[in-house]
Amino acid sequence: MPAVSPPMLLKRLSIAFAAVGSLLVAFVPAPALASCAMPPAIVEALSKADIVFVGTVAATAERNLWATVTVEEVWKGPDLPAVFQVRGGQGGNGASSVDREFTKGVKYLFVPSSLENGFAADNSCSSTRPWEEALIALRPTDVRGPIGGSPPAQAGFDFGGLLAPLAVAILVAGVLLAVGLLARSRQSA
Repeated sequence: MPAVSPPMLLKRLSIAFAAVGSLLVAFVPAPALASCAMPPAIVEALSKADIVFVGTVAATAERNLWATVTVEEVWKGPDLPAVFQVRGGQGGNGASSVDREFTKGVKYLFVPSSLENGFAADNSCSSTRPWEEALIALRPTDVRGPIGGSPPAQAGFDFGGLLAPLAVAILVAGVLLAVGLLARSRQSA
């Protein structure tokens, strides 16, 4: 039973890693190709926006793309409940280059791109930004507080964030098993 020489083993491992890389490129989706121009100056963005509010992120879900926000002030747009959801991306396994992530505990000036069915849609192209005291100078005189309401349903465990790493791990294990079996069969021949 001949032993596999180190150069031959390196060659086989190189082929295996190349195969894994090719499979990853073929089966792991790339983020959608999207981009945005520089957002307009904040004063211009606020004047053109349909909805503007100030709030603090109480919780996040879907890889920090969905924020449950405690609304503090509504600057522009329809009345909002005291707890409201802002989605900076579609969540799940989908991704795009304009996804916006939120940080729990951070206060933001929200300038979302639109209102959907019970939530605000946002992305990194909007003028949403972490709160700075300088923004108080832009506060309109007709600011109002949120209205009462129940919080949105909490998102469950984020299985979507585990799917891609799990698939890669299974793929790598399969390739390594195949390489090992191939090496073993050649040794016994």
